[in-house]
Amino acid sequence: MLIGKRLEEQEIKFILHDIKENKKLKNLIEEMNHKQKFEFNPQEVKVIQAIEFDAKKEEDVVTAKSIYFEVASNVKIRYITRYRNNDLSTQNDFFVGEYYNEDNDEVTLNNYTARSENYIKFSESTFDQELIALYKEKNDKEESEFPFYQDYVPGMLNGDVEANGVFDGCLAGGYIWCGQACGGSSACTSTKKGINGLDNCCKTHDCCYTKRGVSYPNCYCDQRLCDCAQAAGKTFNTPVVEAVMCFVC
Repeated sequence: MLIGKRLEEQEIKFILHDIKENKKLKNLIEEMNHKQKFEFNPQEVKVIQAIEFDAKKEEDVVTAKSIYFEVASNVKIRYITRYRNNDLSTQNDFFVGEYYNEDNDEVTLNNYTARSENYIKFSESTFDQELIALYKEKNDKEESEFPFYQDYVPGMLNGDVEANGVFDGCLAGGYIWCGQACGGSSACTSTKKGINGLDNCCKTHDCCYTKRGVSYPNCYCDQRLCDCAQAAGKTFNTPVVEAVMCFVC
């Protein structure tokens, strides 16, 4: 199940100002500056996406806020903070930095992930321009179908919810493998590809659960999905998958 709303402008400003002194963000920027020099000024960034939502997976409800912003034309950062089952003691956050480099028909994504104050994880992916254009087109569809609900309250999925905005099934936008009550054991045998890289990550994740005979949460399978999602290129639903699956390890 999934439900949420867009963050208000004032809250966005508060969060951006608040994270300026976050040690994880400082380390992320320091590492990314080896590639390209830039500074984080909360008043000058361009906010691309700012949402808050509840996502239910099995018996767990993750309540999260996500802000995705552009620091330079080819440098973007995503911040996610979340907690489980209305228990604020489980709250944590992480940052994902993206550096894009265009070369002829290809786009290279250098991906930096700061989940702790002591370590930055790096990965690199390459996409062709046609695929990038397709992703942008599908992102519009994902955003238009995302279950925004005017009366959303953080943590509302922990109770009995009867709201027209609640979404249950595959993630909005035509996903085949990502979402509650979506995909499953057929992922190991099906030849049907996902609609994008993130969806294919979810397919691999479903197959991992089947092959290992495990149930949610599972550190090995969930961590692989988390890493895959962060290297697959940003989609509108990426924060949902990250918020739910990047808890375990």
